[in-house]
Amino acid sequence: MTEQDVRKKVKALKRFYTDLMSYVLVNSLLVLVWLAFDRSGTFWPKYVIVVWGFVVMAKAYWMGLLPFFFYKISFLTPDWEDKKVDEMMGKRHHQRKVPLRRDMKK
Repeated sequence: MTEQDVRKKVKALKRFYTDLMSYVLVNSLLVLVWLAFDRSGTFWPKYVIVVWGFVVMAKAYWMGLLPFFFYKISFLTPDWEDKKVDEMMGKRHHQRKVPLRRDMKK
């Protein structure tokens, strides 16, 4: 990895941390507004917290910051596609070796 590639990763990481700080600050303010003015109504900040939280988690995953969580789900691991292709190719290859009935009569 070159220094330029490392600098790009560091800038992307800095952007992610900035987004994470924005997420925490804005959602904290929304909760405070809800507490101050609309405590009896529906907790409406939950919609922003959930949707924006999902986006932040997706960003963290694509940056490689959350691999431990997604390794629990087998089809999200990096080598899952390769294993699946090998498995399916093996089955196809195995199926081709099975003799047909007409070939057995000869």
